[in-house]
Amino acid sequence: MSDDLEAFLRSGLAERADSAPSYDDPGLADAAIAGAGRIRRRRRVAAAASGAGLLVLGAATFVWQPWITPDGKGDDTIAADTSTTEAQNELDMEFVVQSDDGYSVLNEDGESVMLSDSEPYAVYRLADSYMAENASEVWTVAFDGESGTSFEKAAADETYTKINSAGEQFAMITPADDYSTEEVLLSDVTISADPEPISFTTNYSLTLVDWNDVTAVFTADLHSTTGGNAGSYYFNEEFDYGLDSVGAAGFEAAVLVDAVDPNHICVADLDPAMGASSPTEQCGPADSQEMAEQLVMASGDDAADPTGFVGEAVTTLESGEFVPLDDMDLGKYETRYYENDMSWIDPKGRWELSGTPGETTWLLINATGDEPTLSELAPPSGAIMPVLSYS
Repeated sequence: MSDDLEAFLRSGLAERADSAPSYDDPGLADAAIAGAGRIRRRRRVAAAASGAGLLVLGAATFVWQPWITPDGKGDDTIAADTSTTEAQNELDMEFVVQSDDGYSVLNEDGESVMLSDSEPYAVYRLADSYMAENASEVWTVAFDGESGTSFEKAAADETYTKINSAGEQFAMITPADDYSTEEVLLSDVTISADPEPISFTTNYSLTLVDWNDVTAVFTADLHSTTGGNAGSYYFNEEFDYGLDSVGAAGFEAAVLVDAVDPNHICVADLDPAMGASSPTEQCGPADSQEMAEQLVMASGDDAADPTGFVGEAVTTLESGEFVPLDDMDLGKYETRYYENDMSWIDPKGRWELSGTPGETTWLLINATGDEPTLSELAPPSGAIMPVLSYS
């Protein structure tokens, strides 16, 4: 690239950044800061719905294709009532149960595994252990009930968690006070003592989606800058994305997936030894041969190409858009569905549960057949939520 062309690209990006809407208005700034947690949680929910599990308060929003038959009558999909045993056998479903002794998991074999005497607000089944969290901490428990490891959250009101698709690591993510950056603390899912987490700090405009040993995938607003055009760009330098920090954490490549068009991606070649990234990010269609070669070259991992790990992340982001509730027909259960306190979605997309802890039945959407079906599930006594499984 000639010096003149490089200078032109840099100046063009700088002009676009300078022409972005101003956020100097105090009222707008206060609203943005006050709502940042809600915005982040909504972004988190969108990612979760595409393969990372979903917990929704008030059942306000969730992701499902309409469960209606060709004639559009939702009542025609109502199945027979489902028992706890059927849910365990057919869907490998596990439940978090409250008793006088505390909180435990009723696993698919009908056995009880003690979690804690502290109430969790979410429990996950990962590759090697259960992981539970509340407002102040995250902890793991072995499948046989042995004690695991506890991790304190940096900020009870702001720190949120993310689990990678393999169920092998989880991240505790905490935004800075001014919401300019986010610190990501990655930990292996382990019950060994004193695991060594790794950390990196990225611009708040990036959202961590998934990662493996060599590649980290984020979403970002690329479309407003690139217009969806392929080529070389200077996002890390112009917008201070913090990709150097991702390289210093040991990753070989960072992939930015456009939040508007997930098939438009940019790849940064990182240098873990130097804690640095390449001066440019190469952008183009995720399903192109050129980007496939760029991904493999940057990560050194054949599984990173668009038909592998990164391709799966792109696919889940493309299919993870929310379906407007107005387009859904819940039949006779519509009022009850909207009045339920909670909604949970299986990370593997097999089912959704909607209910209120303490009620004798919850609503179950079973998506394992040719068409999703809706039935009433009788949860076990004392059940407060299902376990969200990544294994």
